Amino acid sequence: MSDLKELFEKGRWYHCFNHEGMFSNGTYDVTQYLHHYRFDSGYRGKTVLDVGCSGGYFSIWMKEHGADRVLGVDSNKYDGSLAFEPSYAHKQAHEEKYSQYLDDYIKFKPVYEKYDLINSNTLLLMTKLKGLDVEFSNGSIYDLSSYGGFDLVMCNDLLEYLRDPITAIEQLYLVTRGKCIITVSSAMKTSWFDKNKAIVLYQGHISGGSFFSLSEEAVKAMCKSAGFKKVEVVSRFDMKNRRHGEMNKHFVVHAQP
Repeated sequence: MSDLKELFEKGRWYHCFNHEGMFSNGTYDVTQYLHHYRFDSGYRGKTVLDVGCSGGYFSIWMKEHGADRVLGVDSNKYDGSLAFEPSYAHKQAHEEKYSQYLDDYIKFKPVYEKYDLINSNTLLLMTKLKGLDVEFSNGSIYDLSSYGGFDLVMCNDLLEYLRDPITAIEQLYLVTRGKCIITVSSAMKTSWFDKNKAIVLYQGHISGGSFFSLSEEAVKAMCKSAGFKKVEVVSRFDMKNRRHGEMNKHFVVHAQP
């Protein structure tokens, strides 16, 4: 087995990628759910900001579908440090989780060094393998102003992990020129409440990472409060967490200034 193939099969991946017969062992295989995001057929000439890009699947996809410029932003430094502030009671568990990114780099260091990478950032690895010009910046969703405006802004499966989703959405609004696509996981089931009410359920005491379960109306209200004029939920679906074998409820919001 080649070193690269072993990295694909045994390395730590958030997203699943197919590349030259190799399939990465990611937590989420997004490809089979893409139709739920209601992307345009192509993004030729468009600029795209992928906030909370994680493993980089959406950044890569946008570049492959014609985007002129794609910038992925994530708070993960891939050096073993925490990428966010978990609940204090669960901090140690998350420290151990994020230390695995450094462990992965050490384990597969010859592969990463071959592609001039100094950490286990899979977005940058895939851009090297595919020969794509995708940018990456280590940054926070709470401070996006320095990146300027973009035709399309994406924020997938991030809001529920934030202590302050309201400020995050306000920042998304500031950098959105055309459309913002927000995907929410750990979503509240509409059967739990009156679906026309904006409800937020705190759950940070359970895992320490996912702070809130958000209703569709709550996210729509936050978007409108931030300044978005047109806000709609375009789809609902369950996505499988391959690592834990669980189905996570999702909904997708399209918001325009």
